[in-house]
Amino acid sequence: MSRVSFDIDEVARSAWNEILQTAPRSNSLFAFLEDLLEPSPNLVWRGRGPGRGTEMRRSFSGLFGRFFARAYLEVHHEFVWFAAIDGDNFHLSPNWRISRKPRSQTEMPDWICARPGELAIGEAKGSHQKSNASRGGMPGPIKTADGQIRGVRVQKRVRNRPRTTWRSKRVKGWAVMSRWGLANPPRDPFLYALDPETDGQELSTKELEQLVQAVARTHVGQTALGLGLIEAFDGEFAVTPRRRVRLADDQEKRFFTGAVMTPFGPLDLDFDRAKELTALLPDPNLVRFVGLEEGLFASFLDGQTLVPRERQRIGDRSLVGSDGLVVAPINQIIDLGYQVNPS
Repeated sequence: MSRVSFDIDEVARSAWNEILQTAPRSNSLFAFLEDLLEPSPNLVWRGRGPGRGTEMRRSFSGLFGRFFARAYLEVHHEFVWFAAIDGDNFHLSPNWRISRKPRSQTEMPDWICARPGELAIGEAKGSHQKSNASRGGMPGPIKTADGQIRGVRVQKRVRNRPRTTWRSKRVKGWAVMSRWGLANPPRDPFLYALDPETDGQELSTKELEQLVQAVARTHVGQTALGLGLIEAFDGEFAVTPRRRVRLADDQEKRFFTGAVMTPFGPLDLDFDRAKELTALLPDPNLVRFVGLEEGLFASFLDGQTLVPRERQRIGDRSLVGSDGLVVAPINQIIDLGYQVNPS
């Protein structure tokens, strides 16, 4: 057993990307994690933790389990792109899909994750139970996650005249369960990870590159939809007018495009009004700018190969992830107005 560490700002950035991809236009999460935690370096809920009653505790545990699993895979295994799996026969592109195995009764896993040269099916579990998982044996949620990962197939479309077939390809999996600690009664936090594989043939180098890019494009597309940078119409998308900004302390002087996020959801505010709103709220961190690095977004629009960015902390509270998503306080933003047409 080993210890893993988390920067709560990194977890919040992972949470924002997860929310943008799976529940676009949702409300702000900034400071939500910190408000629920004891002021310490450990992940310990205040009191008995959020939620009252089994159903609410299960809901909070599932939600935060997903955020922490994603942060764990990003920070400790360097995965860059996460395509949220949306049902059986989920298509990443015309030639790649994820489908449930015949006779499998399990739910679909959460993501297919990618970084250059590596792929994984990811499933997150959060637990609020008083289990003795840290004393040996495989926790029940991990057994379920293991079944979910083994219960799907990653498939490539193969055209054999006169018909088309789907060929299964073997992909690694990551099942990640987190159980947070409690302040009262005292209980230590715990994280458990397992790495099963799906069934199928080995991926060729070319197939691996194709599938990594399919995951990357799905990730950026889902994020751009969540930010309102593109709109979908009958399977196609159109670019919308978008805000361009820079970060005051960014030595690389990059451009970012995105939206002002508030407790009331994304708002079309100029930055003077956003700063006024920030001053009225009990916590200024409830208003942030969330966006994509513009060079990466342009590569996505042009159909070019997507490459990871360097994960960076800029200034006091700004974070840029390896996927190009930035989360920054309003007071660190330089507003450059709107761009109507892609460059």
